[in-house]
Amino acid sequence: MNAPSPALFAQQDALRHWLINGNSAVSGFIGEDRRDDRLRIYADAYRLRLIDVLANDFPVLHALVGEEMFDTLAEGYLRAHPSRQPSVRHFGSGFPAWIHHHEHPATWSALAQFEWMQGEVFDAVDAPVLGFDDLATLTPDAWPALRLRLQPAMRVVEVAAGIPAMIEAHHAGEPLLAAVGDVPTRWLLWRHDFRVHWRRLDDDEAALLALANDGATFAELCARLATSLPEADAALRAIGLIKRWIADDLIAATILPENTTT
Repeated sequence: MNAPSPALFAQQDALRHWLINGNSAVSGFIGEDRRDDRLRIYADAYRLRLIDVLANDFPVLHALVGEEMFDTLAEGYLRAHPSRQPSVRHFGSGFPAWIHHHEHPATWSALAQFEWMQGEVFDAVDAPVLGFDDLATLTPDAWPALRLRLQPAMRVVEVAAGIPAMIEAHHAGEPLLAAVGDVPTRWLLWRHDFRVHWRRLDDDEAALLALANDGATFAELCARLATSLPEADAALRAIGLIKRWIADDLIAATILPENTTT
């Protein structure tokens, strides 16, 4: 198969610059007969396709604000952030921050952020899943130095409780009630059995997840809990959380120093 010619690449590049930046150089590659109409077809198709991409990535926000307002938001975002990657999967990554920056209702940007993280969790790479039997092989002296490798398919986000409630209502086909006056709390999103789940995190669990993700040892996790719990209770709480993380498929592996035996 013959490689595309340099002339074809030049035409494609000129069309790309016209779609994104309005550069008129593309007119030199198109006959004058209905040139503006023909270019407008490409421009409209490009714009509408990317608006559809955003609507698919943020369906609950789309339902909350309505078709007209969502199109207005999407058009503004497209002008400020043209798609610059081969895959449109990444196009909406800056949409929540753009909504927040333009001082739209805080609920809109928070909802968009939660929806985007759902997509990130769903698309994250697969990793092995640690089971209870894997921990059963550890000797007691191995636990203090134990480190946990968490799954890539998880995120923690701080939003009001009304945001997940709106998403659940949308999935159930129920009316959306905007979150008003809720205090933001931390929520865990993770993938399990090819579905994205979420739950509210207690402060100590959120802190331990962050520490574990940074490579803290089991002893360091217990020490963090011991700042507010008796030492024995801290160890039990840490073990209880690790059991829950295993049940939720949040742990991909354990890491031990080379001189530690199991």
